[in-house]
Amino acid sequence: MSEKKIQLEQINLPKSQPESQVEPFESAKQMLAIATLGTCLLLGVLGAFLFDGQSWGLNIALFTWLLVGCLLFLRKLGQQPLRYSQYALVASGLFFAVTFVWRDSYVLNSLSLLGILLTVNLAFTLGTRQQLLRFDVSEAFADFFSSTRYGIASYSGLINRDIQWGKVKQRWGNFGRAILRGVIITIPLLMVFGYLLTASDARFEEEVHGWLDWGMEPKTVVRYLITFILCGWIAAALLRGSVLNQGLVSPERQPFPTWTLSSVEIVMMLGAINILFLSFIAVQFTYFFGGDTLVQSPEGPTYADYARRGFFQLVTLAVLVITLLLLTHWLYKPSSQKKIYPFLAAVMVLMTMVIEASAAHRMYLYIHAYGLTELRFYTSVFMAWLVVLFVWFSVTVLREQRAFFTFGAMLTAIVFIGVLHFVNPDARIAEVNLAHLQSGQQKVAAYVTSLSADAVPTLLTARSDLEKSHRCELWQRLQSHPVLQASDDWRYWHWARSQARAALLSPVSKPDCKVKALKVTDAPKSNTN
Repeated sequence: MSEKKIQLEQINLPKSQPESQVEPFESAKQMLAIATLGTCLLLGVLGAFLFDGQSWGLNIALFTWLLVGCLLFLRKLGQQPLRYSQYALVASGLFFAVTFVWRDSYVLNSLSLLGILLTVNLAFTLGTRQQLLRFDVSEAFADFFSSTRYGIASYSGLINRDIQWGKVKQRWGNFGRAILRGVIITIPLLMVFGYLLTASDARFEEEVHGWLDWGMEPKTVVRYLITFILCGWIAAALLRGSVLNQGLVSPERQPFPTWTLSSVEIVMMLGAINILFLSFIAVQFTYFFGGDTLVQSPEGPTYADYARRGFFQLVTLAVLVITLLLLTHWLYKPSSQKKIYPFLAAVMVLMTMVIEASAAHRMYLYIHAYGLTELRFYTSVFMAWLVVLFVWFSVTVLREQRAFFTFGAMLTAIVFIGVLHFVNPDARIAEVNLAHLQSGQQKVAAYVTSLSADAVPTLLTARSDLEKSHRCELWQRLQSHPVLQASDDWRYWHWARSQARAALLSPVSKPDCKVKALKVTDAPKSNTN
């Protein structure tokens, strides 16, 4: 009986993998982890060299391309090829990195940074999910927070968990100890012989002092150290998750909320808001589309009340509407009849787009009267993206295809940001405002010359259509443009700044007028409303 029991236990024992198969795998994994750590440290050093805190330009593009290049190399080393969708996301991130060398606008560069974070985060979490198209809104927020939390702890996780220092010490301990002993013995000898040689020759002493004197102040050392840690941290967050596949787990699909809404709450909520929107449109229809006749009448509102104030409130309303519709659709009981929800939501979308059309008309009148600013331009673009978002919402969510909504929203956002770089917003703003300068508005010259280097070529080529006094005023103000004081360091090279600087220094662009110093009261004041 005991012999049979022993035989059964032997049969049920799990087969362990041969040690010869496990050790090469673990060894390769350890080497990949060590290579990842070394790459992070190297990228930290390169980042400290590239980013000196003065400006951006070639440094951001170069660091991003180096980071992506290291990522692809390590994944190939670990036999982890990317999928086509991941290649597309990485290519989008590289494009946004190049735009830091192309456009000089602060707003555009901020959007480019947002584009890099969006595409990299998608590529970063894409390895944990199979279908990018079916990417729910709740999963998008969960992925963002989980990847952020994961990125913060990546450096310590890479050092403390991914690399098994005991095995590294066991394999390389003798060699490492030999190197350490050699360093301890060599440094004192170099110091002794170096002291004797410098004391024997003044010329050699000056050379040695020049080698050792880096001329860095303590605050410079601290800045380099902070930049090194930050760049290495970013590299660790991306490389560890993409190469080692450690720690980042795709969040499980969020369960249906325990607190739900029935048809009664949905009808009351959306129905009441629809009635409010309908009454708002009906009562103020002539107020929305009254045009110049209404706003110029003594009893009517001013342009500021009619356009500026109403426009931004209505854009905020559109953001709240799309958020409310997504939330109510998520909380609506799947077992109940959903025919009432698509009807009420479609009515709300339709009336919201009518309200947004009136908001666009308000902004058109405001720009026609007072000119274009960065805030007005980008808010108008944001409103156009909201309109696309409402159309996509109607195509997906209202047809019970909610899983496709998030992907479309992210894709359209990436496309909008990319198209803006080809549009060159600052140049378009300058073109619109130069017409107002010709009509006699005094503050236009101060504002257009305060724009980024993207607008300088447009300002110089469009002066021929202006009066001589306006041409001279523009030229005088452009002489104090920051692009003329831009650094010549190759790390901060920027195509737009170099083009603007060359145009300003060219004798061909100089008008026939005397340059005088601007008063303090004449300094550019941007109207950002």
